[in-house]
Amino acid sequence: MFCYIAFMNARDCFYLSFSCGKVRCGCGDSVITKQALRLLLVIIEKLMDYKKLNTFNQLCGQELFDTVGLSLYEAFAVDKVIIGSVHDDNEGVHILSSCFQGERGEKSYFPLINVPENQVVELCQRVIIPNALEQAYPLYTNQHVESAETYVGIPLYARNQQLVGVLSCIFKRRFDSVDALCEFCETFTGYLGHEVGYETLLMRQSQLQWQLEEGQRVAKVGSWIWNLQEEYFEWSKEVYRIYDIKDESVLPTLSLLSALIHPEDREWVLDTLHRSIESDAVNYNLVHRVQLWDGTIKYLRKRAEVLRDSQGKAIEMRGTVHDVTDVYQISAKLNKASRQLTTTFNSVDEGIWEFDLERRELATSAKFWHLLGREKPKEGDDLEAWLSCIVEEDRDEGVDYFDRFIQQQHASVFQFEFRLKPCSRVAVDGNECWLTVKGSIVARDENGKPTKVAGIQRDITHTVEAKRQLDRAQVVFDNTSECILITDKHNKIISVNRAFEETTGYREKELLGLSPSILSSGIHDAKYYHSLWHNLNRYGHWKGEVWNRRKNGEIYPEEISINVIRDDNEEIINFVAVFRDISHWKKAEEQLTFFAYKDPLTGLVNRRSFVQRVKKHISSIDDKRAQTFSLLFIDMDDFKSLNDLYGHDFGDKVLVHIASCLKRVFPVADDICRYGGDEFCVLLPETTSGAARVWGQQVVDSVAEAFVLDDIEVNTTVSIGISTYPESGETHTELLKNADYAMYNMKGQGRNGICQYDSALQSDYIEKLKMRDRLKKAISDELLTVYYQPVVDAKTGQISRFEALIRWIDEIEGSISPAEFIPVAERYGLIRPLGDFVLHQVCRDLKQLHQFGFSDVTISLNRSVKEFISSNGLPPIWDTIESYGLPLNAIIVEITESTASSESSDIQSLLSSFKQKGIEIALDDFGTGFSSLSSIVELRPNIIKIDRSFIEGIDKQENRTLVSLIIDLSHKLGIQVVAEGVETRKQLNILREMNCHFVQGFFYSPAVPFSNCISILEGQLLGQALAKQVRK
Repeated sequence: MFCYIAFMNARDCFYLSFSCGKVRCGCGDSVITKQALRLLLVIIEKLMDYKKLNTFNQLCGQELFDTVGLSLYEAFAVDKVIIGSVHDDNEGVHILSSCFQGERGEKSYFPLINVPENQVVELCQRVIIPNALEQAYPLYTNQHVESAETYVGIPLYARNQQLVGVLSCIFKRRFDSVDALCEFCETFTGYLGHEVGYETLLMRQSQLQWQLEEGQRVAKVGSWIWNLQEEYFEWSKEVYRIYDIKDESVLPTLSLLSALIHPEDREWVLDTLHRSIESDAVNYNLVHRVQLWDGTIKYLRKRAEVLRDSQGKAIEMRGTVHDVTDVYQISAKLNKASRQLTTTFNSVDEGIWEFDLERRELATSAKFWHLLGREKPKEGDDLEAWLSCIVEEDRDEGVDYFDRFIQQQHASVFQFEFRLKPCSRVAVDGNECWLTVKGSIVARDENGKPTKVAGIQRDITHTVEAKRQLDRAQVVFDNTSECILITDKHNKIISVNRAFEETTGYREKELLGLSPSILSSGIHDAKYYHSLWHNLNRYGHWKGEVWNRRKNGEIYPEEISINVIRDDNEEIINFVAVFRDISHWKKAEEQLTFFAYKDPLTGLVNRRSFVQRVKKHISSIDDKRAQTFSLLFIDMDDFKSLNDLYGHDFGDKVLVHIASCLKRVFPVADDICRYGGDEFCVLLPETTSGAARVWGQQVVDSVAEAFVLDDIEVNTTVSIGISTYPESGETHTELLKNADYAMYNMKGQGRNGICQYDSALQSDYIEKLKMRDRLKKAISDELLTVYYQPVVDAKTGQISRFEALIRWIDEIEGSISPAEFIPVAERYGLIRPLGDFVLHQVCRDLKQLHQFGFSDVTISLNRSVKEFISSNGLPPIWDTIESYGLPLNAIIVEITESTASSESSDIQSLLSSFKQKGIEIALDDFGTGFSSLSSIVELRPNIIKIDRSFIEGIDKQENRTLVSLIIDLSHKLGIQVVAEGVETRKQLNILREMNCHFVQGFFYSPAVPFSNCISILEGQLLGQALAKQVRK
C-alpha cells in the first residue's frame, strides 16, 4: 500500500508519503523552513485522511473518476483535471470526467489535433510541459483553462497493457512539484486505467447496441430467439414495432404469434415451423401475411435456423422477421401497371424499346419484332439481331447519328428512318419497308451522363411512299424549267411555281385570287384572246405564243400550253397553263454563239474562229501570185509585270483597252483576234508586207499613248510580227507560226516595234539551235526533273490526282521556263524524247505511290500533239505504261485545246485509240484562242481544264456566265471539269456553287517534288483516320 499527502501554499510545498510502513517527509525547496514547520501540522491533519485515500480501490466507474479529480485538486490545487478514454484509431479523446477547480465539468469529445494529449498517445509515456502551455496550444487552453501555464499528462493502460486513456493535469500557474504530483498519481493510475478501459468497452457496447437497433429499425428487420427447452421467446425492439405491440413488457409466446398470423396462412406457416424443428431438410424461409389487432394486413418474410444438441435434438431457434409490406404493395402496383402496359403495348401499332447504354442491352416489346418480320431472339441478342435487319448504309448512318446524339450536352429527341433488308420483310407491293425509331434519354448518372434511352419503332412504309409521290410531284412543280400557273374554274389564280415567280417577278401571294390578265402586255388584241378561249373550250387545250409583261414592266415572249382540268362529271375545276420564256432561250443561244466565236474578255474573235477565217481566206484565193494578204501577230511587252504589280483584274482591263485600240485602227472587227493571253492577231486582206507595216505602225502608235486606269497612268508597248502570203508561208499554220516567230524576234531586238518575217531571221535559228543542243543534252543526261501539283476534289478537299510538270535547272542559266524550251523542243523534234522522259519518270513515281498504298492516285501529264503525230513508229504511250505494271487508266494525257484543235483532222483517230485503251484525255487551257465549245464536240475529251484566265476573272459576270455554261454543258456531256489557277477561297466557293468537279492552283499547293507528294498524301490519310476516330 502506498499513500501520498501533499500540501502547498503559494510558495512552499510539503509532502508526506507512506510506503511499506515507512513515512517520508520533505518540501519543494529541499530545506524545511520555519514556515514549513508551521504547516507541518496541517499536513499531518491531511494524513488522517489516509484511510479515505485508501478507498480508491473500492470505487469504480464515474464515482472513481470524480473522486480522483477532486483529490488532485485538494492535494495539488490542479486547476483542471481531465480523465479521458482514447479511440481505437487514436484520433480523439472522450472526456469521462473533468474537474475544474473542484467543480465537476461536462463530458465532451475533442480530436487529437494540436493538443498535448496527442504527445501522450503517440509516445505512450508521461508528457510534461512546465511552462508556456498557452503559447504552445492556444486553442486547447482557450477550451479548457485560459492562461494555462503547466501541463502534466499521464497515459492510462488497461489490464492487457493497451493504452486506453489519458490523465491530464492543467495549472494556471507554473507548477514545479511535478515529481511529487507524478509520485502521487502512481498510487491509483493502474486501477484508474482498468476502469477507463472498462468504461470504454461499455461505451462501445452501448454504441453497437444502438447501431444494431437503428439498423433493424431502418431495415424493418427484427431478430428473435426461441428457447425450445424452456419455451420462451426473446424479441428485439423492432419485432415489437413490426407486430405493433407498444408494451415491450408483453411476453411473446407461440400462441401470440399464431393469433397474429393471417387465418388463411396460419395452418401452412405453423406446419412449416414445426417441420423445420423436426428436420433440417425443411428450410424455414417464407413470406406470409399477419393480421394485427387493428385489422391491418402486413407481409412478413421470416428466416430462421435451428440449433441442436449432440443428439440432434432441437434446443433453440434463431431468426429474423422482415416487414416487406411496402415491397409487396409496390410489386402489386407494378404487376398491375405491367399488365396494363402490356395490354397497351399490344394494342398500339408501335413497337416499344429501351436501351441500357452501360450494359449495351436492348429491351423490346413483342410488337417491335413483329414490325421487323421476325421472332424475338434469344435473351441478350436483341441489339445485334435488330441491327442485322437494317440495310448497311442506313445502319451505319443511324449508329453514327445515335453516337453524336448521346454526346450532346442537352440532347432531347433522337429519331432516324431506315430500310429493312429484303430478307427481313418487304412491303405488300414488293417494295422495301421503311421504319422509324424515335426516342429520348430517360435516365442519367450522377454526372449527367445518359444511361438509358427509350422510345418507339413505327412502320412508315406507306408514309414514305406517299411522301415520295408528293415530293416527286412537288419537285417537278417547283423545279421544272417551265412556268406553271393554275387557276380555279372562275379563272382566278390559286397556285404558281418557282419558275413562274422567277420569270414574271411576281410572288405567289401577290397573285392569289387575281386573273391571269394581270400579266397582259397589251400587244394582243381582243380577237386574239377570243380565238384562244374558243379553242380552249372546244378542244380542252391551246398552245401558242403569247407576249406578256413582267412585274418590272419588261415585255417578253412565252411559248405557252393551256389545258382544261375536269372532274368525273366533266365539270371544269381548273385551268393549268405551262409556259417558258422564249427570250431566255434565245439569249442563251446568242451567248453560246458568242462564246463559241468570241473572246469573253475583249469581245474579239477567238483563236479558233480566227484560224478558220484565215484558212477560209487562203482557200478563196485562186491565183497565189495575183492575190496577197498579211497577218499581224501582236504581243504586249512586259505584260506579266503589270499583272504581278497590279493584279490580274487590272491586267484584264489593260487587255480590254488594247482591244479597243485595235478596233479603232482596223475597220473590220472580225479581222481582229485575241489569240491568247496578251497576244492578238489581225488579218489584213489584200495587203502587202509594206502596207502591213504601215498598219502595224498605227497599232504601235495607238497603243503607246498613255492612258489612266483605276487612277494609274499606264504606258504600254507592243511587239508585232508580220507574215505575208505567200512569201512567209502558204498555209495558215506557217503564216501564224512565222508571224509569231517574227514577233518574238522583235522582242529580242528591244520590243516596241515591228518585224517582218524574211530570210534575215535565219540567224535567229542559231540561238534556237544552241538551246536545242543544251536541251538535248539535258534530256540524255537526265538533268530535267518532274514536279507535281495536286488536283483536288472541289467538294471534299481530298486529292484526286496530280499533274506532272517538267522543270529544267540549267547549269548556266539556272531555271529555264517550260515556255522557253517547250517551243524549241516542238520546233526541233525533241518533244518526243522530252515527253518520253516525263512519261518514264511519272511511271516510276506512280508505281512507288501505289507501292506505298495510294493505289487510287492517278497522274496527268502534258503531251504535245505534235509528238504523237511525228512518233515515226515508236512504241505507243500505252506500251510504256504497261511496262511498269501500271493500269492504263492510271495515266491521264493532257493536250492543249489550241494545238489539238488546230490539228484536229490528224489527232481525232489518235485520241480515239487512246480512249479505246482506257487512257483518259484532258483538254488543257480550255477556252483560249480557238472555239472552245466546238472543240468539245470534235475532240470528245474525258476532262476539260478551264484556263486560269477565266478563273482569275470569275468575279465578273461575263466570266462567271461562261464558266457556268462550260460546267453545265460538261455535266450534260458527262465530261469532268478541272478549274485551273484557283488562288482564293472566294474562287473556290463560286466553283463549288457551280458544281465544278475538281480544282487546281496555289490555293491548295504549288507544284512540288515527288517526296512532298508522299508527305501530302500521308497527311491526308492521317486526317481521314482522325476524322473517323472522332465520329466513333
